[in-house]
Amino acid sequence: MESQLKVELPKDVTDAIATAVFDSFKTAQKASTNDWPLYLSKKQACKYLNISNKTLDEWIEKEDIPYKHIGKTYRFNRNDLDKFMATK
Repeated sequence: MESQLKVELPKDVTDAIATAVFDSFKTAQKASTNDWPLYLSKKQACKYLNISNKTLDEWIEKEDIPYKHIGKTYRFNRNDLDKFMATK
């Protein structure tokens, strides 16, 4: 039977690790999709998807990207964009 080696770290090291993990979660939470509005303009959609305006225009024309076109305004539901990108 293998013996298990248990290593105990000093309290200051475990505290530093806990702080780093907590800070990482806070940073990730700030960058979450909740910071984006539910309905995005074309410019916001491009930034959200990290694509160019030209690419978005091509997807509107040739792909089945979900959007609403009201007059001259385009609106993209963030949740629908996430689903669309999951298929790419």
